[in-house]
Amino acid sequence: MKDHQEETPPSSVDGDEIMRGPDDVVYLEELQFDDDEMLEDQEEEFADWERPQDFSVVAFTEHTGSVFCCDLHLNGKIAATGGEDDKAYVWSVESGQTIMECNGHKDSVIFAGFSFDGAYLATVDMSGLIKVWKCQSEESQQDPWPVVFEYEADELNWALWHFGARVLICGASAGDIYVFKIPSGETKVLQGHNIKTECGKVFPDGVRLAAGYEDGVVKFWDLKTNLVLHQVAAGLHGSRVNAIDVHPDNNLVASISTNGTVVLTTSNNGKVVGKLEAENDLETVAFCPDPELGFFALGTLNGSVTIWDIARQMMRHQCIKSEDAFTGVTKMIWIKDKLLTGLLDGSVRVYDGRSGEQCSLITGHWSEVLDMTYNAKENKLLTASDDHTARIFIYPTISEDD
Repeated sequence: MKDHQEETPPSSVDGDEIMRGPDDVVYLEELQFDDDEMLEDQEEEFADWERPQDFSVVAFTEHTGSVFCCDLHLNGKIAATGGEDDKAYVWSVESGQTIMECNGHKDSVIFAGFSFDGAYLATVDMSGLIKVWKCQSEESQQDPWPVVFEYEADELNWALWHFGARVLICGASAGDIYVFKIPSGETKVLQGHNIKTECGKVFPDGVRLAAGYEDGVVKFWDLKTNLVLHQVAAGLHGSRVNAIDVHPDNNLVASISTNGTVVLTTSNNGKVVGKLEAENDLETVAFCPDPELGFFALGTLNGSVTIWDIARQMMRHQCIKSEDAFTGVTKMIWIKDKLLTGLLDGSVRVYDGRSGEQCSLITGHWSEVLDMTYNAKENKLLTASDDHTARIFIYPTISEDD
């Protein structure tokens, strides 16, 4: 589902500061379920499962369907989640109590995320409804938080905040990518080629965007000019590009497709410098944030986690082999040199990037992990799951491996 922002020094919640990125972009003008019945179904669905040991410190249980997305406010005290029940919630990380229900969505909420400075919360559903809420301080809570921007686009597949500006980016099934300046609502559209855009990632320079498409194309967009700087031809992937990541030094892009193809492309000239054949059902790719380590990781839905050497373009470690379908990977994030993998069995397995050895097993969910994010300030890990819950873990945490 979505990828989350990198750590960025905060600015005033009430100020209008923009750190860096496409602040100088030339913008164009703006072109019921029965809860009791669903809970009964949920209980029946998971009745035969043996519940794992729960190491979470807080569980949020208000959702009545799969929880697709999650985010933590930069202060580490507030969480936001969205899900299959067409709802998004803001809730306390300390108590698990609901702070606000984000009403008005018409379809599954696929993105719920805070802006880099914690000033705004965006919630986005599959139908294309985008709502941006003004975050309130704990001392002056308004219920509900005021909506400062609302927009109905075409059906949407993904959304992300810019990591250093109040800019929200959303990718549509029709292939267009919407770029909104918040809270003014100034809008621009990166016009696609009538093929669904599947994923996107902002470059570390803040002024370019890499986007992957259903036909296997990858485009590098200039957010200032609306122009495509470089393009990876569809034939290199041979299948839809379902995930993409950008190296922290700004010079390399890794794009993956479901048929097991990994394409490495230089960002400065669009030259393809590597094509790797991994396993089928590739689901996620992530560069290690420490460029000196020179690693990236791949995860597959059929149960494989591998860590690769960028310079040699060779596999360095195979952490999980494709032997158990329940170890299929749905989400990966790096915390320094540790790789956290969210799995179909509901666990989060942690691997040492240097050795490839598993160093922790975090349990609590009893169905697949669909999203996760980390707040370094509070050392808290937030996970969202198909089991209709979201959970808070202290990281590093006590685990079944200890």
